[in-house]
Amino acid sequence: MVDSNDYRYLMAEYALTTLSRRVKQWGLPWPLNKSRVLGSLEAAGKNLKRLRYSFLPADMAAESEEARKISATARELAGLLLPQVPVRLDGRQKMAVAEIRWALSVLIGLPVRLRLGDSNYPEYAVDVFGAEVTRVEPLQGTQLKTTRASTGNIALTVVTNIREIRVGEIRAIALLPPVEFHGVISEAMYSSDPLDPKYVGRRVPRSLLHGDLAGTVIRILGKR
Repeated sequence: MVDSNDYRYLMAEYALTTLSRRVKQWGLPWPLNKSRVLGSLEAAGKNLKRLRYSFLPADMAAESEEARKISATARELAGLLLPQVPVRLDGRQKMAVAEIRWALSVLIGLPVRLRLGDSNYPEYAVDVFGAEVTRVEPLQGTQLKTTRASTGNIALTVVTNIREIRVGEIRAIALLPPVEFHGVISEAMYSSDPLDPKYVGRRVPRSLLHGDLAGTVIRILGKR
């Protein structure tokens, strides 16, 4: 049985709140039907509430109509909220788009994460994939590094304080709410030591993840 306070449900709730806030603020350079989008978000919220308090086992929750509708609604919203052609954006607008992409990914992937089982681990609240480090550069004026990491399907910018990180390494990256460091938007966090290449594009087992990921998830949800 999945408890109503399962981290996966709490993170999905946080994602919905993030989307609602961004839609109400908007300010992006393409038109938006706010009433339609807010209506879809409200419907997704109702489905999430029903699912959260259904107390279904994880495998049944993953296959439920509510989970399917939440994921489908997020896919539809991607076509309404995200630019369909390249658009020039300023820094604030880039952060808005990064937050929207992250929140949609949380909702789209909810059924997959529910299939991880009934255990309520903070790490299960986010997607964690093996990725190859493809670029490492110093972040000017800091002790941090700006990197790019590719799962094979997506490439993300990750700002890290891991001094020994190297191009070609395979590490777990956890998709977290974007954070800006000195003008660079970090979309994920490295969450493991170097891994076997077989994990590229696959979810990395919890046993291989750094313990600080769990603490980070808990802190994020505590700031809701």
